[in-house]
Amino acid sequence: MSAAGAKTPLVLDIDGWTHDGRGVGRVAGKAVFVGGALPGERVRARIVRRHARFDEAETIELLRIAPERATPRCPHFGRCGGCALQHLESRAQLAAHAERLADTLRRIGGRHPAHWRDPVAGPAFGYRARARLAVAPARRGEAPRLGFRRDASHAVEPLDECPILVPELARLIAPLGTLVGGLRAARELREILLAAGEPGVALAAAWSPAAAAADREALQDWGQREGVAIRHGVAGTGATLWPDGAPALAYAAGVDGPAIAFQPWHFTQANRAVNRALIGAVLEELAPAPGERVLDLFCGLGNFSLPLAARGARVTGLEGDPAMVELAGHNARRNGLDGCEFRCADLARDPRGAAWTREEHELVLLDPPRQGAAALIPQLARTHARRIVYVSCDAATLARDAATLCAPGRWRIARAGVFDMFPQTTHFESLVVFERAV
Repeated sequence: MSAAGAKTPLVLDIDGWTHDGRGVGRVAGKAVFVGGALPGERVRARIVRRHARFDEAETIELLRIAPERATPRCPHFGRCGGCALQHLESRAQLAAHAERLADTLRRIGGRHPAHWRDPVAGPAFGYRARARLAVAPARRGEAPRLGFRRDASHAVEPLDECPILVPELARLIAPLGTLVGGLRAARELREILLAAGEPGVALAAAWSPAAAAADREALQDWGQREGVAIRHGVAGTGATLWPDGAPALAYAAGVDGPAIAFQPWHFTQANRAVNRALIGAVLEELAPAPGERVLDLFCGLGNFSLPLAARGARVTGLEGDPAMVELAGHNARRNGLDGCEFRCADLARDPRGAAWTREEHELVLLDPPRQGAAALIPQLARTHARRIVYVSCDAATLARDAATLCAPGRWRIARAGVFDMFPQTTHFESLVVFERAV
């Protein structure tokens, strides 16, 4: 197509999805990824980028509307990078996630679960209990801007509201933006982390260099007025250095479950309701008898380890971050759980020779980051455990690891299911249960 032709709107029938929530149409057999379009729709679209194997386009008119289309609740939708699916009804989002997991396991992993768990969802809005806010430097004649990154960009979409945040955090967005706009050295404020506990709210501000006294005082005064605990950190070339010994927030790991302490800069699941459902599913699938040994890989702060120990299991938790290992141990002690042992281990490397590989465990749980657990899977394929439960935030790496684990013929996928941890986005959590094939 000529340069002039590239500017001419196209009429496309949308028959599929991309992994990031765009509709897929075709022109002369070439895929076109169309932002704002849903499967089943006909749209008028404009090409915005060309590639060798596909083109990218934006919707300029809906000619046929899918029955699952919804009116986005947030005025920033389409510019803010936080949400991708507010234009799709919530039940259809859940169905799309389940379809994507099944397709990915089949296409990449070549596997079919023997049974599917019912998909699990929580509130569609007002669920997110933590947020990472970016600060855009002031332009000439403008105040600094506070918001989320725009999709595939370093630019910041200024926010006055955010309907996916829990109410305790959502109410802070506008006043916090006003506060940041008045700081003397806002250009040195790299990011703000907000987190809600059960109860309590904390804010962590990352500065480079350290916060000026006047700005530190302004934030502390604002926090006192709003009921928000304030932490200040210094952002370096690597990780931000956060204060030691700051009072922590906490959340309940399951109904009447252990209380897990954390700071705003620690990884925790953002959706507390769905996290509790996921913990319940892990307990149900592992079903440890009292005294049985469970290996929890990528254990973090003890999100799964502590509820398992509360059921009477003896849990060994492995985690790569020493600070997280220390806090996991603290969480076990504060809950009176002596059946947990936490160790630091580099789980991104080949584990041959590591002490834990010489220990026997009846059950194994792993909850790796988005990169998956490729280095561990050959070792787990040889384990004498009777069941492995894999919790994943990335269907593609899960399917890759499942293919490797099942390839020798010793393991099969017994059950799988999706947990809608991040409504209005294309992300979701998966749970896959592996049992011995022979």
